[in-house]
Amino acid sequence: MKILITGGSGTLGSALTQKLLKNNIEVVHLTREKNSKNDVKNYLWDWTKSEFDENSLTGVTHIIHLAGAGIADKAWTNSRKNTIVKSRVLTARLLLSKIKSLNINITTFISASAVGYYGAQISEKTFEENDEYYEDFIGNCCKQWENAADQFSAITRVSKFRLGVILDKNSGALLKIARMVKNRIGSPLGTGKQYMPWIHLEDAVNLFYFAIMNDEIKGTFNAVAEEIITNKDLTLKIGKVLNRKIWLPNVPSFILKFIYGEMSDTILKGVKVSNKKIKSLDYKFKYQKIDEALKAIYP
Repeated sequence: MKILITGGSGTLGSALTQKLLKNNIEVVHLTREKNSKNDVKNYLWDWTKSEFDENSLTGVTHIIHLAGAGIADKAWTNSRKNTIVKSRVLTARLLLSKIKSLNINITTFISASAVGYYGAQISEKTFEENDEYYEDFIGNCCKQWENAADQFSAITRVSKFRLGVILDKNSGALLKIARMVKNRIGSPLGTGKQYMPWIHLEDAVNLFYFAIMNDEIKGTFNAVAEEIITNKDLTLKIGKVLNRKIWLPNVPSFILKFIYGEMSDTILKGVKVSNKKIKSLDYKFKYQKIDEALKAIYP
């Protein structure tokens, strides 16, 4: 078994790489910049120029596709939105083109996606995998992302994980909220009632590993914990575990809209998401409750 990971230097890619290496599985990365962060062989590619080191595919049996420009890293100009989509879609197309041209046989193609597939909206519906995508930027992005992954189904098994907010002490949303709370300036955003589908980093890693090792994991799966929480719930629980009282009023929606523009919808809106499908295939989440997850992160 030899696994090629795109986006391997990110939070999820790095953690998954370490788990694979600990299980004596060979890992290589496709990257736009050479680095030795994870102590694995790196090969260069540049999807903007269709440049690709074909040596990266030698002996590869599985591909994990995590590449993609950060959703919240920069303001959503038209150019940035194009980059967000293309960095996910064109990278998958480039991979498929090279695999076909080189006549490479791979066992599995596993792609990240996001619960953003269901859109930045306010709804009391609990969304499942067979629900339609939501017609907004993020919903359309995820739809195109998954469609690109599905093109691999003609040659191999395809699995797609719609990830919730990944909870990790050193990156992402949790790091930002915790910093605010530690500095005693944390508070819920907007109404605070928006749902935040989430998953502990360890469970996210274990889900991808589970899909690598189990041939029946085929199709689309929501990658979220069972407990449904709101932005206010999360903020208060972070305050509790960090021994900080949340005393400031909610951050008004209009301020977030002024600062972040269209991107603010991803902060101010959110939906409930079911994980029943992946659990029906005997995946057992380590962290189903937010209290358990936060205590593990902040022991």
